[in-house]
Amino acid sequence: MKKVLVDGHYGTVNLNLNKMLEKRDDLEVIYLENRRQVSPEQRVSLLNTADIVILCQSAQTVVETIPLIQNPEVKVIDTSNAYRLAPGWVYGMPELGPDQRRKIQSARFVSLPAPMAVGTVMLINPLLKGKIMPPFLPLYVNSVVGYSSGGANMISLYESPDRPRSYGSVRQYGLDQNILQQKEIMHTSGISYRPSLNPMIDDYPNGILVTLPLHLRTLSKRLHSRQVWETVCRFYEREPLIEVVDFEGAVDEVGGFLDAGGMAGSNKMQLFVFGDNDICLMAARFDNLGKGGAGAVVQNMNLMLGLDEMRGVL
Repeated sequence: MKKVLVDGHYGTVNLNLNKMLEKRDDLEVIYLENRRQVSPEQRVSLLNTADIVILCQSAQTVVETIPLIQNPEVKVIDTSNAYRLAPGWVYGMPELGPDQRRKIQSARFVSLPAPMAVGTVMLINPLLKGKIMPPFLPLYVNSVVGYSSGGANMISLYESPDRPRSYGSVRQYGLDQNILQQKEIMHTSGISYRPSLNPMIDDYPNGILVTLPLHLRTLSKRLHSRQVWETVCRFYEREPLIEVVDFEGAVDEVGGFLDAGGMAGSNKMQLFVFGDNDICLMAARFDNLGKGGAGAVVQNMNLMLGLDEMRGVL
C-alpha cells in the first residue's frame, strides 16, 4: 500500500483533496495540516518515509520544505507556484502532449498548473501543434472564476454577512497585466508573445470559464470555426477527462449563456468552439477545485505511483 503525506492546508487544493483521498482503500494517507501536530524531527521523518508528498503550502514554505526531503525515492507534488516553471520539475498536465504522461510517471517532482493557464493551454495547444495558429499570434484571454480560487481567506470574505457591496458583482483583477500565468502559458505552449489575460472573480463558490476569441483570418490556415472544432476533437479524442461539446447546436445546448459554474463538482473539462467563417470563440469550462485543483493532483499522483490514472478521478 502506497503511503501519501499531505503536508499543509494552504490554498484551494486542500479544500476537497481530503474528500477525494478518504475514499481510497489502496492508499495510506497521512494529513499533516499543522506543524504543531508533530516535532520538527517527526515531520522530517514523515517527509522522508512517504512514497509521495503533496505540498499544500505557500510558495515560501514549499521552498523551505523541499531541502528537508533527502530521500531520493520520495516523490513530490507542489500545489503552489514555487516551482511551476523550474528546471527539474515536470508540469502536471497529462493532456499536454503524447510524452507528458511518461514524463509525469518518471518524475520525482511535479508542479500543479494554475487553472487559468490550464484552460488557455488546453484551448490553444491543438491549434499550435496542428500549425493552424502561429506562435507569434497575440492572444486575448478572458476568464471568470468562483471565489474559492482565493482560498480560505477569500471564501471567508465572500461568505461574510458584512462583506463589501462590491463583492456582489464580478471583479476584474490582474489590472497591471503583470500576471504569473502569462509566463506559465508562454513556457508551456511555446507562444512568442505575452498574452493579455483578463481574469475576473465572481460571487459564486467554484468553477472557471476561460474564453479565447480568434479572428480566423489571422491564423496560419483560413478555417471555418467548425474546422477548428474538428481539430480540437481529434486532439483530445482519447482523453477521458476532456469533453469536446458538439459544434452543431452548442449555443442552444447552453441556452445561449455559458455559465462559469457549470462543471462545479466535476473532475472533467468541457471544451466549446462557437462561431462562423470569420470569428471563432473557444471556451474551456471546468472546476477550479476539480480539474483545476484536487482532481488534477490525484490524476498526477496516480501516474507518479504507477496506479490507474483515473482511479478516484472518474
